[in-house]
Amino acid sequence: QRDLLERAIASVAGEHVVVVDDSDGGELVAALGGRPHLRVVRTGGGVGFARAANAGLAVAQDAGFTHAVVLNDDAAPVPGCVEALAEAWRADTGAVGPVMVGARGVESAGLRLARWGRVRVLVEFPDGQDVVEVDALAGACILLATGARFDEGYRHGMEDLALCRSLRSEGRKVLLVSSARCRHEGGATVSRLSRDAQRHGVPGHLRLVGGGLRTGVVLGLAAAQVAREGGPVDRLVGIAEGWRDFRRSR
Repeated sequence: QRDLLERAIASVAGEHVVVVDDSDGGELVAALGGRPHLRVVRTGGGVGFARAANAGLAVAQDAGFTHAVVLNDDAAPVPGCVEALAEAWRADTGAVGPVMVGARGVESAGLRLARWGRVRVLVEFPDGQDVVEVDALAGACILLATGARFDEGYRHGMEDLALCRSLRSEGRKVLLVSSARCRHEGGATVSRLSRDAQRHGVPGHLRLVGGGLRTGVVLGLAAAQVAREGGPVDRLVGIAEGWRDFRRSR
């Protein structure tokens, strides 16, 4: 949505910005071109978050920047957020993120992946500690080295957990700055309560846990979430489609 994108750009005013246009028709190129410190990159349309984010990171890296904040078009860091993330970066850091805040309050203060497959969104953080280690961070606002890359096998969902897990396996820390805040509209690209979101999320979750015996757990968790949130029913169709897509990709 154009208004959300404009808000995201305004929230980082004064910084060099790369807008990755993954729309089908390239409408943003004409609308945003010509602004100082802003570059628009076209993907060709519909390539998904991971590939689009990687395209932006590559442009920033080629331009000589060592770090970049990956930001969704429906997210807007509050004043001081980006500076706080940069200040928390250390030599052994792989990723740094803020507390994501939505209309109902804290939306995410990090993510945790259980060994058996459940993904838990944290909404609380230790008092008195500004910078804490977490398993993973929401990809809607995350500071990375420009050499980092998301796994492009994920189309829309779980790519942030996969990247953070990869960084941690390399001995790098994934950090949450609890005093930093980023406002997040949520669902502006793909509604979380849609059939498409389920279709993209299920294969991403299965890829993350490796399928196999955990397949039933992932499908059960997805169905339980749909029931808990009251539908709509076609999300169950999306779960089945996602399972089919995952099997085809193996």
